[in-house]
Amino acid sequence: TSGYGNRLNFSSRMKMTTSTVFVLVLFTFLYGVLASKRPLPTASQLTWSNWELGAIVHFNMATYQRCTGGPVPSPSLFNPSKIDTDNWAAAMKAFGAKYAVLVAKHNCGFTLWPSKVHFPESSFIYNYTVAESKSPSQDIVADFIKSCVKLGIKPGFYYSVVTNYYLNVKAGKVQHDLMPGMAVVTQDQYYQVVLTQLTELWSSYGSLGEVWFDGGYEKDLKDNLTALLYKLQPNATAFNGQGISNNSIRWIGNEAGNAPDPNWSTGESGAGDPDSDVWCPAESDTTLQGSDMWFYNRTAGIRSLNELINVYHQTVGHNSNLLLDFAPDKDGVIPDDQFERYSQFGEFIRKCYGKPLNATSGNKTTVTLMFSPPAAYVDRFVLQENQSLGQRVRSYTVTIVTRSHTRVVVNGTSIGHKKISLLARPMEHVTHLVFTAIESVGVPFISNFAAYACLSKGQI
Repeated sequence: TSGYGNRLNFSSRMKMTTSTVFVLVLFTFLYGVLASKRPLPTASQLTWSNWELGAIVHFNMATYQRCTGGPVPSPSLFNPSKIDTDNWAAAMKAFGAKYAVLVAKHNCGFTLWPSKVHFPESSFIYNYTVAESKSPSQDIVADFIKSCVKLGIKPGFYYSVVTNYYLNVKAGKVQHDLMPGMAVVTQDQYYQVVLTQLTELWSSYGSLGEVWFDGGYEKDLKDNLTALLYKLQPNATAFNGQGISNNSIRWIGNEAGNAPDPNWSTGESGAGDPDSDVWCPAESDTTLQGSDMWFYNRTAGIRSLNELINVYHQTVGHNSNLLLDFAPDKDGVIPDDQFERYSQFGEFIRKCYGKPLNATSGNKTTVTLMFSPPAAYVDRFVLQENQSLGQRVRSYTVTIVTRSHTRVVVNGTSIGHKKISLLARPMEHVTHLVFTAIESVGVPFISNFAAYACLSKGQI
């Protein structure tokens, strides 16, 4: 009887074990299927997110005279005494920029390269370019590319598709209220100008990291732009390129350098949408000069180092790339005070985040960061997801354990490429930190969980 009972218990245990295994396997399978249906980044989007820091260079006709009504400014007004694109690149490198976007044509319509657009049938020649100016360089775009390449900065271009004052175009449409100096073109001719100039830019200067469609693009050009971009720059990310590029990135929604928290890698506007099926990470563009001044203005002043540090934490630290403005002066160089501020900003980032106290990673719902010896002084920590697998974490906590107490210091949502959390007060005698995923789509993959001490003890 005893033997029969043992066999019965053994059989029951086997059935329970088999059932448990089946349920676990089924759960894991369904979990994986659910995760596999989430949007994933392209290789270009993933590379772009890893760059984190970018520069946008505003040097064009508006450096000398704005196009805000009245006659079109003469090309002769564009007369820098020297143009030192190596100086620009050095300032960008000091800041830590991994990529840079040059405003090759802004709203005035003036191009920084010698555009060759012409229409023989109407005797039209696009003669509002650097070649008609007093610039010592006849192709600033080419100079910019060379300077970026020398310092390992990936170049890109801004081109305003929907505005061209020289051609009397607003919101993508040719207007009829002509001002002195404006050229007369038809709507179809304007479309030809756009496509021809983008062909010049995208085919003559090598591989680009990012192309900028400020204000979006004219819907009638959508198919042609899609084909042209795919043909000439298939690996470039496209700012405001939703609908024409699989490598699209979105505007964060303000120019203050302040990404919202949470900020998701999916979704096509603002702070994103965790439920969107479109991968479209955010870029936050902002100025160094005060008063939202993009082109050089000697009276605008520059933002303080502390303000820029806050910008870093509220952009890169909120799962967004930071695109910081660089505005060469009328001589064609970065002013000394601005160069120094870029250097100070870059030095802070490198000094604070260059080497963590300790770091770990983990493909599981709980990841523990230990310290050895177990008595660390911590004032912030960084979390990063492996986004090649998608953005999986939906909510989480981080707990800090010291010799005397345990405390949940963060109840968070979005992580994405990077989430930086600053402690309200630095904590001493920390033995370990614990990340716990409360909700996720698929098994979380934390590629980096790192702690730092950027403030000295006693500093708040």
